[in-house]
Amino acid sequence: MKARRAEPALAYSAAAILGAAGLLGTAESALALGATFSPWAGIAAIPLALAALTLGPRLPRAVMFLFAPAGVVLIGIAMATTEGYSDAAILYCWPILWVASFYGSRATASVIGLVAVVHAAALWSLPEETTSFDRWADVVVSVIVAGVVVRVLARRNRRLVHQLSTEARVDPLTGLWNRRAFAERLETESARAVREGTSLAVVAFDIDHFKRVNDEHGHEVGDRVLKWVAEVLAHETRGADITARVGGEEFVVVLPGTGVVGAQEFAERVRRAVAAGGGPAELTISAGVAACVPREIEHDLVDAADRALYAAKRGGRNAVRVAEVEPAACSAG
Repeated sequence: MKARRAEPALAYSAAAILGAAGLLGTAESALALGATFSPWAGIAAIPLALAALTLGPRLPRAVMFLFAPAGVVLIGIAMATTEGYSDAAILYCWPILWVASFYGSRATASVIGLVAVVHAAALWSLPEETTSFDRWADVVVSVIVAGVVVRVLARRNRRLVHQLSTEARVDPLTGLWNRRAFAERLETESARAVREGTSLAVVAFDIDHFKRVNDEHGHEVGDRVLKWVAEVLAHETRGADITARVGGEEFVVVLPGTGVVGAQEFAERVRRAVAAGGGPAELTISAGVAACVPREIEHDLVDAADRALYAAKRGGRNAVRVAEVEPAACSAG
């Protein structure tokens, strides 16, 4: 299985954190600002920042994760080499915030554990008068709180993004997929059909004289009709089928692993169910069917189903027509 690469935001934020820490530590050491400490930790952070900046987007996420413990160790070294009291421990929050934002709870907990160990070792190496349990506990509790808060917010943000992504692909009236989601799902099913050499069918539906329904009964009834037709389609389809509303009164269903006979039978079942009534208004529906074993990932089946649908409309409506698919688009199967 191919390792997942680090996204640019992950790499560039790591570079920013390491670069800022490196420049801050180097500048403080060079200008003798505050407590005196070895400049080597800050200097070592700069090439790490450059590596994250230039190589980060090409590295696997698992490798990029190592920048967090590396940063924690460098902060610990800076703390251990400090003469006198230092507030450098606040920098431990930076790798914690980074890991908690981009990685999971286990990764965050592991880095928090490393902070606890590294900071204890750093304090242990300092003169006794500059160390205390309070200094260790304050830092560890602070990074725990920071990690937990960011993990909670990160999970919440992912849920919101997923919800928005789903809503952007769902027709709000019927709850079916919209045109955008249909195109994406069709691409996936077409690729699978080409790869496995299986048949793929597309059935296009259009409610007959839908404008008349709106004119005679009002748009509220028209909306109820659309919802009812969506329910009929949901009742007749399988879990693997893809059902979408792609226009005002237009619906499309993709039937993976289904040949022309099965697709035509499905379209007839839907047509008969709609014509039998039971909805908010009396109506009929027309359908166009296209099916084959596709050679390439393309949408010729949709075009063919649309042509068959228009033929059904021209022929008097309340009918199912089967398209003649171009031979070049399909294999012999």
